[in-house]
Amino acid sequence: MDELSIRIEIAGRAYPLTIHKEEEVNIRKAVQEINDSITRLKQHYPLTDKQDLLAMAALEVTTRALNSVPPQQHSEALAELAEVERLLEGLRS
Repeated sequence: MDELSIRIEIAGRAYPLTIHKEEEVNIRKAVQEINDSITRLKQHYPLTDKQDLLAMAALEVTTRALNSVPPQQHSEALAELAEVERLLEGLRS
């Protein structure tokens, strides 16, 4: 896999990252979503501390992401994890 060095900016602070090339689009979308969330929060709440803004943005973005996962996929994932756990238990015996 090709690695790529990029620079992103979250809440006005720059971060250098080394990523897999195919991850770049999603990382840049995530950065944009976080920064948009921070901007929205600044407009609607009297938050001035960057740590508070980042914490609330993380909560908002993560909640939105978790709510977008269909319950059926969540249940299927849990069933698959249970099966993996069962197989691992069989290896330990």
